[in-house]
Amino acid sequence: MYRPSTLYIIALCFLMVPVAMGQDTFAEESHLVMPAYLKPGDQVALIAPSFYSSPETAQKASRMLVEWGFKPVIGPNVGKQNREKYAGTVEERLADLRWALYNPDIKAMICLRGGYGTLQLVDLLQPDELAANPKWIIGFSDATTLLNMEVSAGVMGIHALMGCNLAARSSRDLSCALLCDLLKGKVPRYEMPNHELNIPGHAVGTLLGGNLCTLTPLLGTWADALAKEDIILFIEDVDESMHNIDRQMNILKTKGVLSRCRGIILGGFSDCNANLGYESMEELLREYIEPYNIPLVCGFPAGHEKVNLPLVIGSTVTLDVRPDGASLSFNLPGAQREVRTTGLNRPEKVNPEADASQFVNITDVVPDAILEIRYFGTYNFVGTRIDGYNQPTALLTRQAADSLRAVSDDVMRMGYRLKIYDAYRPQMAVDHFVRWASKVSDTLMRRYFYPKEDKRLLFDKGYVAKRSGHTRGSTVDLTLFDMAAEKELDMGGTFDWFGVESHPSFGGNPVTGQYNPNGKITAEQFHNRMILREAMMRHGFRPISTEWWHFTLQNEPFPNTYFEFPVEELKAGD
Repeated sequence: MYRPSTLYIIALCFLMVPVAMGQDTFAEESHLVMPAYLKPGDQVALIAPSFYSSPETAQKASRMLVEWGFKPVIGPNVGKQNREKYAGTVEERLADLRWALYNPDIKAMICLRGGYGTLQLVDLLQPDELAANPKWIIGFSDATTLLNMEVSAGVMGIHALMGCNLAARSSRDLSCALLCDLLKGKVPRYEMPNHELNIPGHAVGTLLGGNLCTLTPLLGTWADALAKEDIILFIEDVDESMHNIDRQMNILKTKGVLSRCRGIILGGFSDCNANLGYESMEELLREYIEPYNIPLVCGFPAGHEKVNLPLVIGSTVTLDVRPDGASLSFNLPGAQREVRTTGLNRPEKVNPEADASQFVNITDVVPDAILEIRYFGTYNFVGTRIDGYNQPTALLTRQAADSLRAVSDDVMRMGYRLKIYDAYRPQMAVDHFVRWASKVSDTLMRRYFYPKEDKRLLFDKGYVAKRSGHTRGSTVDLTLFDMAAEKELDMGGTFDWFGVESHPSFGGNPVTGQYNPNGKITAEQFHNRMILREAMMRHGFRPISTEWWHFTLQNEPFPNTYFEFPVEELKAGD
């Protein structure tokens, strides 16, 4: 049985002594230590306490931290792998956590990714280690365990983006910008729109919580932060069945947690399908919460969603839920920044009843386009025809097709035609990709499309995902065809190649168009990529950072709807 050390007892006694407000002391009305805000040049550690994260991801996340003015340092064991999934052994992951805790130059640590594994650290890391070294721990999902360990030791943490998210985003991203501001001392104050399932009320308490299914195993351990009184509880989850969410809420109810709550905030419940007779996850959760007569906010944009706004776990907060909306404010020192959450994380849905009435055949609008629909044939990374591709044709929303026609007219004057590899992609095709990626032994097309990649990591690296922008109908994969040479323009790489060689930045700066010799792509190949990129951007398409061939209409008409109808030629009246 763990016995608190003398240092831990002293730390707890110190927490009970009233002190003046200060950045290195306590937040007003809170019994928890608030780590110091960061200054330019402060070191921030990137650690992997859960599932494996690649050194490449850590390097990309480091670049974001440099943009923020901090000095990134990467855990000595980052990049190690154990049992195919974990980021090293338990001992290695614990060693990196302690390395970051005990290094006085490191002021914060960001978890690189979630998954599973932090629960294995609870009995190995002692609360006095966290209490004696108060610094920001940042993450969500499986990092919920670390945040609750930290709060139980008397120190605040930040529920926010992880290193893998920073690696894939720009500093202009709202969730990134707010995390950066918070670390520097600018505290968000959230203003939220009304939700039909909200429960009005006013509450003050300590903000606690995180990922629901990661929270409940901590009950009864030393890391059980929910044993506290006057809780403002935040919960979110991903890819869980409704009966399992119901099970977790029953645990919170029978353990007395809900009776200690003064208010509840529901974040995203991504890919948690409603059933059991409920229309939504919020409807089920409200049924548990309503008997306690406490305020409830539904749909706060935090969790496993595109927008994941930072929350200071352990801070005293004020939750005000009104008929016209709600607000959440943190009782912390620093400048305040009002953030309106209206329109963030609108529900994304696969709509099986949505038809193709707003779509057109690309060749009806762009008659000069050449079609080579790879997913109708077998020469693709799966090696077979993909579900939903009934004919070798390409569809887009009318708006996207009209903009593509303008691109075609533009490049035709330069002597090129557009060659289309893929456009609208039904959800059933995306599901096919997911099933294929889950079968690690199926490597039929490895040498053609991903010879350098570990298939076990395709989800982690973002090559395959459960949702695709193509399914919204305004994304197209294409290249240029040189009419004089009667062949494709040489782009220095093939469509659907998995690797950094496909990045627009491979070989130069795509923003400035400046070539950077690397011995793997020529100046001409880089220039050819820029011709396509600049033509697409001139006519309202936006590129992505990982594929030179992939573009989405800036103002796509269906930003939150994923279509299911198959790819086949549209007839008049369809």
